[in-house]
Amino acid sequence: MGNCIFCDVQRDHRELVGSAVYEDDLVYAYHWEDEGTSYLGQLALITKRHTPDFANLTPAEAQTIGLLISRLSSALKTCTGAEKVYEFFYGEVTPHLHVLLMARYPGTPEEYWRWNIEDWPGAPRGDAEAVEALCQRLRATLGDAIDQ
Repeated sequence: MGNCIFCDVQRDHRELVGSAVYEDDLVYAYHWEDEGTSYLGQLALITKRHTPDFANLTPAEAQTIGLLISRLSSALKTCTGAEKVYEFFYGEVTPHLHVLLMARYPGTPEEYWRWNIEDWPGAPRGDAEAVEALCQRLRATLGDAIDQ
């Protein structure tokens, strides 16, 4: 698929500081990157097959995504100390199924909840080294639980 950021990311790992958090034949999950320092605890889960939304998933893709959202949310809580993990998908700008997971940290002021989470000045942020360290902790926490 031409001009799809999510196809490009999984093909050539463009804009990827931390390595994949999870990958199998159907899906790819990685830590989303920002310019400069990144909000720590923002993951993207994408289908390997270019498909626009949940309605077009195969049963195997749907099962894998559902289980992985649960496992990634749990791993984010464990590895970041998040009190909540937001999961969302809009698909209006890039029609490739991508679920974004965002850790909400304890003490986050309510005005920064939901879609304003990244705007919180006190949010944990890190450079490429901090992102890679978090990715390593997430992979270790996930272990092989997905394959069970």
